[in-house]
Amino acid sequence: MKNCNKMILSYIPIIVVLGALGTVDCLECYSCSGVSSVNSCISTTQCRTGQSCYANSFTSGQDTKFTMGCTNNDQCGIQSGIVGRDVSERETSCHECCSTARCNNQLCIHFKPTTCMDDVKVDCAYLNAMFNICKDIQHSKNVCPKFCGLCTLVDGNWAEWSQWSGCDVTCEKGLQTRKRTCTNPPPAHNGLDCVGNKTDTKTCLLQPCPIHGGWTGWENWGACSVTCDVGIQRRVRNCTNPYPSRFGDHCFGDPLEDKICVQGPCANGGWSTWGAWTSCSVTCDGGLRSRLRKCTNPVPSLHGQYCIGEVSEVEDCNKQECASVVFLAHALSTYSVSNGERFIFTTNLVNVGGAYSNTTGYFTAPVDGSYSFSYQFCFLTLSKNMYINIMINNSYYSASHFYEANTYVCNTSKVFVYLKKGDRVWVRCSSADSGTKMLENESHMNSFSGILIRS
Repeated sequence: MKNCNKMILSYIPIIVVLGALGTVDCLECYSCSGVSSVNSCISTTQCRTGQSCYANSFTSGQDTKFTMGCTNNDQCGIQSGIVGRDVSERETSCHECCSTARCNNQLCIHFKPTTCMDDVKVDCAYLNAMFNICKDIQHSKNVCPKFCGLCTLVDGNWAEWSQWSGCDVTCEKGLQTRKRTCTNPPPAHNGLDCVGNKTDTKTCLLQPCPIHGGWTGWENWGACSVTCDVGIQRRVRNCTNPYPSRFGDHCFGDPLEDKICVQGPCANGGWSTWGAWTSCSVTCDGGLRSRLRKCTNPVPSLHGQYCIGEVSEVEDCNKQECASVVFLAHALSTYSVSNGERFIFTTNLVNVGGAYSNTTGYFTAPVDGSYSFSYQFCFLTLSKNMYINIMINNSYYSASHFYEANTYVCNTSKVFVYLKKGDRVWVRCSSADSGTKMLENESHMNSFSGILIRS
């Protein structure tokens, strides 16, 4: 073994956690790694020049492990910063050096704070005066717990892990989680919080996930279904992005989409030929007639233009003056009356149009139209009954009943009728008692009259 040069500071009575208090060459130190007790380490190692013996401990939960050996002197300073060390950054490890042979089996084995006894190898009052050791709670709790007032300090320790949670997914790869709390015991009075993670995770692998269908983008719009007017355009999409599998859902929605497309008009409307004229509204004195045409040649398509112009046409008609027909005749050809006799009036006071004949007693309609006829008869003697009619084409259109005895009486009758040209009108006796005679003078006139109202 080499000769060793020793340099010891005589004014320091202890050699502990204060770092390198001197230098010793060629030290022999205990050397072990991860042992449960410093006393269980029996192997040694030879240090190099500039090295000292050291011990290092680390506490995890309730277990403390020690590592011992040689370390460079520059690593033997105040490892945990006794002076001015931030309490929030304290460590749970111990690193101490000594500079005599095999001295490191007495390092890092201080009492726990719960024991509340100061280390007999240390002058706590001197260290606190020199280095303010009480401010480094991590080291002072192991060396001078009683002096520094740390008897109530409790470092936190982890409780047991909780059960693993369920997998956070329902298929394929996910995570399970478990938790623990720093409650066994919880830290108190500036004790250290538990070191490590509050949560732990592990991978869980389930069955493959179903693949739900997804739509592709819409394809381009197809051509319009028609070449003119209004039609339909269509576009499609497919449920292949991705295609559903493993019992995945099919795409929701419609694979087809339609929209209206408007082309040019198929056809504009065209007029048919004019229809026939209607009958004139009158036969004379000017009337109106009309005719129609339709927009069907061709019919306009949905967007085609309707025909331009009027659908109807009106014009005047029968502008010629209407015929004037009026007559008034009196003076019977005979004043004795018998059954079935046609009365003939011999004198025309008026006969415009010459339609009444004084020889036959007939009125012959010269034009189609609406007419009015009337008569008056006066009786000299009337034993019982007599009936007189206005006849048109052998049909009865009017009838009067005369019933008076030994009294002068005049009776009248009137009729309105539409006649066609050539129709004949006259007056006849359909029934009369024998001996009936007519009376005629200035105050009792027998007459037959008629007038064309409108042709």
